[in-house]
Amino acid sequence: MAKLQNLDPKDYYQSLTKKEKSRFLRYLSQRYDYPSTTMSGKLRENPASDLRKDERENIIKTIEEGLWRQ
Repeated sequence: MAKLQNLDPKDYYQSLTKKEKSRFLRYLSQRYDYPSTTMSGKLRENPASDLRKDERENIIKTIEEGLWRQ
């Protein structure tokens, strides 16, 4: 569980290629019904707004499980 606490979704998102970012946002949109433009804005380097607690938890879970890469 400590690993989840240290993972920063914004840093992870920034490390992805443009194509991977698109796939990642599409997965979040389909799985959690998050608007991809909103998530893109929240995950960029200088976000317009912060992630909500549930968004942060779901994104970390998505990263840890790696299902979006399939």
